[in-house]
Amino acid sequence: MKKIVFLVLSAFILLFIGCTTDKDLNSSSEKSTTAKLQDLVTIKPDVIVVGGGLAGCTAALRASELGARVVLFEQSDKLGGSANTAGGSISGAGFKMQKEAGIEDSPDKFYNDFITMGGGEKNLNKVIARKHAEESGNAIDWLQDYVGVKFNGKVDSGGYLTMNTNRVTYTAGGAASGGARYFLEAIYSKLDEFVKKGTTQLFVNSKVESLLFNKNKDVIGVVMNGKEYKAPSVIIATGGYGYSEKWLKEFNFTNITSNDPNTAIGSGYDFARSAGAALDNMDYCSCYGGSVPVSGFQASLRCNINYNGAIWVNTSGERLFNEPVASSMDKRTVWRTTDQNIVYIIVSEKMISDDKPLFSGMMSNSKPFDNKEKLNELLSEGKYAFKADTISELSKMINTKNLVNTVTKYNSDIASGKDTVFGRTKNLLTFDKGPYYAIYTVPYLMMTAGGPRINADGQLMRADGSKVGNCYLAGEIIGSANVAGHNTIGGIGHSLCTTWGRISAESAVKNSLVLKK
Repeated sequence: MKKIVFLVLSAFILLFIGCTTDKDLNSSSEKSTTAKLQDLVTIKPDVIVVGGGLAGCTAALRASELGARVVLFEQSDKLGGSANTAGGSISGAGFKMQKEAGIEDSPDKFYNDFITMGGGEKNLNKVIARKHAEESGNAIDWLQDYVGVKFNGKVDSGGYLTMNTNRVTYTAGGAASGGARYFLEAIYSKLDEFVKKGTTQLFVNSKVESLLFNKNKDVIGVVMNGKEYKAPSVIIATGGYGYSEKWLKEFNFTNITSNDPNTAIGSGYDFARSAGAALDNMDYCSCYGGSVPVSGFQASLRCNINYNGAIWVNTSGERLFNEPVASSMDKRTVWRTTDQNIVYIIVSEKMISDDKPLFSGMMSNSKPFDNKEKLNELLSEGKYAFKADTISELSKMINTKNLVNTVTKYNSDIASGKDTVFGRTKNLLTFDKGPYYAIYTVPYLMMTAGGPRINADGQLMRADGSKVGNCYLAGEIIGSANVAGHNTIGGIGHSLCTTWGRISAESAVKNSLVLKK
């Protein structure tokens, strides 16, 4: 019973999220101990939004702006999802800040980048890739002009130098963690206007269990705590499945860690599957290298893999790349193509300095580590760090048959002034004096990239090509690979949320009006 009461209290609180402080929220909760959730849903919604991250909040705001009555259900105890800690980048084509910077761009150019960077049209959904290219710039302009998001005015490649033009911009918080809060705060402020009008309601700790269908398998609402909540249109914006070991194992993701929020459990994919939806690109995700899996599935510790003089080797002890110049895409490729996703980072004692962190924490409350203390801690565990006085001994410890030959060749090349294997020119330090260390790393997942099939209206599609009536998707659940192919375009994550939050809201509102006539 206690669990239900807490859900109800938080639901009541979030009706007033825009105009209360944390102190107010705590005091308000004491006054509502007998409330029931069904009593708190006081409007008859035109649109139900499932998920309160950036995509869900965008969809709720756009639908509210268009005059719809909206109810949003979020499973966690706060809105915002992964955008609470993400950087503030977003991409689009043809938005005003681009034009003001003198950058010529078009949806065609953006779409062509999806093709060239993503491995060809075979890797994406051409219909929604084209739609995304056409609408992404409008979404950024809407965020700036209507929502009031503060941007820093900078437009660049987002580090993805293969894009044919600069089309990544940033909130006033920049690319650093927390920059995406500028999206959220502005959206919350606008949503509050509709909350105060009584046309929009927002609920946290409200986990939708399933979709509600009619006899034709059209969606007519959702089920939560065994109770039905009906609406002419439903938008699923539940994020990805990056924290669901069940979904990851189904599509053969093994020996990885996850940096996704613990709410990314794939519930929207369960909903889509129950509707008979097709699933595309589910075997592709956005990962980065260097996770030390000390906390099991939860990514919590990262080895700074471009460390001073370090080399990367696979389980055979062979080097993999020109380490200092590897791009994010290169790193993903390296880890993805190695045996069991394992890469060892090899460093010597003399390469490690106190002023350069060898490790960094990946949790929101992580603090800096002392290099030697963290190394000794890992060494004592005996699973993720290994130490030896010679390369030969180290090779035996990690069972890499070619490590001695690899290091001998590397040392010889460095002595001659040229890396003949990969052409490395930076941080050319020899492994000529021990002790030596090997650090075990695997990829860490940032964002799942597959998703249920949709059409250009954001409407869910079945495997047989038919539409799932009244059901729309927004955000990460769409799948970045379905839009951008097998690559990561700078700012694509937030662009998926805001572009498709708008598109699906517009479609859902239109559908609701049609059904109400």
